[in-house]
Amino acid sequence: MKVIIIFLLLSSALFAQTENLYQIGPGGRPISIVDKISYNLELLERDYLTKLSYRDYVRAKDLLIETYNLLLAIPLPPPPIPVEEGPYPISEEEFSSLVNSIKNESFQENQLSVVQISARYNYFTVNQVVNVIDLFSFSDGKLKALEYLYPNVVDKYNSHQIIKAFTYSSDKEKAQEIINSY
Repeated sequence: MKVIIIFLLLSSALFAQTENLYQIGPGGRPISIVDKISYNLELLERDYLTKLSYRDYVRAKDLLIETYNLLLAIPLPPPPIPVEEGPYPISEEEFSSLVNSIKNESFQENQLSVVQISARYNYFTVNQVVNVIDLFSFSDGKLKALEYLYPNVVDKYNSHQIIKAFTYSSDKEKAQEIINSY
C-alpha cells in the first residue's frame, strides 16, 4: 500500500511539471492540472489512507500535507484567454496588390471604384486606410475613399491617425463626421 501511495504522489508531482498546466474540462472550461492533482490527493486520502495502520496513516498524511504545500508553491499562469474570431485585416501582400491596382488607374473615379470593390470584401487597419487615402491627390477622393473603407476598419481605436492624413480643417471635420457615423 505504501508503494502505491508513493507512486501516486511522485507521478502527481511529475505530471504537474508539464508545460501545459490546463486541461479542457466539461463545457469547454479550462481545469488547472494542479486542481486535478489536488482532487486526486483528496480522493487518495479519503479512500485509501483510512485503510492503513495508524502509524502508516500518520506518515502518509504527513506526505500528503507536504505534497499539498508543494502544489501551492507551483506558480500558475493565468487561464488561457479565449481568442477572438476575425475579422482580420487584409494581408500585407494583398494590400500591396491593392495599392498597385489603385496606382495603375489613371482617373480618380476609376481609383475609387477599385477601393469600393476592395472594401466590399476586405477589412483594413487604420494604417492601411491612411496609406490608401494618401494615394489620392484631391480632398474629395480622399474623403470618398475613407467613406468606403472606414466601415471595415478593425482597429477603430486608432482612428485619430486618419484625421492627420487630411491637410485642411474642413476636410478634417468631414473625416471626423464619417468616423463618428460608425
